[in-house]
Amino acid sequence: MGPVLVFGHRNPDNDSICSAVAYAHLKNRTDADNVYVPARLGPVPPETAWVFERFGVDLPAEITHVRTRVRDVMADDVISVAPDENMLVAGRLMREHGVRALPVIDDDGVVRGLVNVSILAERYIEETDVADFTELPVTVGQLALALGGRVLQGDPASILSGGVLIGAMEPETMRTYIKPGDTLIVGDRVRTQPMAVEAGVACLIVTGGATPEDGVNELAADRGVSVISSPHDTYATARLVNLSHTVGEIMDTSLLLVGPDMLLSEVAEDLVESPHREAVVVDDEGKLLGMITRTNLARGMRRRIVLLDHNELAQSAPGAEEAAVIEIVDHHRVGDIQTAAPILFLNMPVGSTATIVAERYRELGVDIPVAVAGLLLSAVLTDTVLLKSPTATAVDRAVAERLAGQLKLEPLEFGMEMFRARSAYETFSAERALSADLKEYRIGDSVIAVGQVETVDAAEILEHRDEIVGAMRAMREARRYDLVLLMVTDVVAEGSEIVAEGRTRIAERGLGVSLANGSAWMDGVLSRKKQVAARLLEAAGA
Repeated sequence: MGPVLVFGHRNPDNDSICSAVAYAHLKNRTDADNVYVPARLGPVPPETAWVFERFGVDLPAEITHVRTRVRDVMADDVISVAPDENMLVAGRLMREHGVRALPVIDDDGVVRGLVNVSILAERYIEETDVADFTELPVTVGQLALALGGRVLQGDPASILSGGVLIGAMEPETMRTYIKPGDTLIVGDRVRTQPMAVEAGVACLIVTGGATPEDGVNELAADRGVSVISSPHDTYATARLVNLSHTVGEIMDTSLLLVGPDMLLSEVAEDLVESPHREAVVVDDEGKLLGMITRTNLARGMRRRIVLLDHNELAQSAPGAEEAAVIEIVDHHRVGDIQTAAPILFLNMPVGSTATIVAERYRELGVDIPVAVAGLLLSAVLTDTVLLKSPTATAVDRAVAERLAGQLKLEPLEFGMEMFRARSAYETFSAERALSADLKEYRIGDSVIAVGQVETVDAAEILEHRDEIVGAMRAMREARRYDLVLLMVTDVVAEGSEIVAEGRTRIAERGLGVSLANGSAWMDGVLSRKKQVAARLLEAAGA
């Protein structure tokens, strides 16, 4: 099923992205049987871009879903065949590698068709007679190649387009069957060989590895007849003649072609209804990437994922309910993720997922690289608002001190520099400020969205209050939220301005503030999870 994806929640914050990268690194160091790849479910926050650039780490790729794709189940070690190979070669490849079908690819790797056991059976197994060349001519060279024989006389490029006969009768009788242009398969019959040449055959195949009787080659040369020596007996030679056509002449060009990033669920119906048991996977240029079969569908394969900083479907990647969750590392309430089997679920009441990841490094005895230590420290500091949030614990402080010591940094100075990077990277956007770190909460029939912007100067953000309120109203109407709330958190003043839109009575009742003027300052409120969300959910359910 390919690599294990490690990612945080939608609208990722710094903790979500940094923890995913660090945990993927740790898993790759401790689990030799799998490959773990970090990912993200949204745009990169400015402070995260700053941190990754500072420590020289590549940002993880963004993914849009974790539904099973064709590339997740396809076989990529596909045996293929060239169109100019004969059907005998194709059949041997199928037998040697235990496959039922071969993509036919040209010199550029582009798929031109498909040859499978059904086509082979039609040409060989189910053929009761020796196939002639009237509908599909072959060259003398092609015929000799399929037989593993030698061209003793004639031009290998000469085209054979007549019937194919076996010279088992007396010469006088056999002569009545031969038509000009036919090919005759014959053993060491001294009278039949010259008779066939005189009767006008286009090609004489002598079996058993024998050479024609004296004078036959010379007679054949005079009459323009090709002569092939086959190493096989007459029966085997006759059967191999049926496989002398090239794959390109026999292949099926109506095969099912699919792209690697197509959803397996979308391909399934086409594959089941296809006359073939397999689909060929190609890139945008039509080049071969792999194959999938109906067996892949029957196995019900799912992508494997590790969830960081969340454990609720509403906050996870689209398709998470279809994936196989194999681990969860989180510091939030236990949500609605269900698994088919027991998994490792690391859930601790600390201020940051990065704290849990750093502790896991220590528990497993794995040294934290300097760059990873930088990511983890930044995540601890952002998620605990420079360790000032009520969610910050003694464990968070100890981890931050340990990481800062390794980096030889003063954590608060580093944290302030990181928070300033938020506003330095881009111009203000109300939509971005609202959605960059937004989380949904459901209680009963109510759906509440709470965003948070952390800054060293809340006044700069609140200058755009009208734009923010407009964006909140549009979001509430578009997504049918009962309440949209934005925390503008000032890490220097150690408090948050609460801006709300919608059923503001929920916020007023839960937070104990008046929002008659559209917003309210809450001194000492830094944590969305502990100081705001929990109280809103309690008020909404009351």
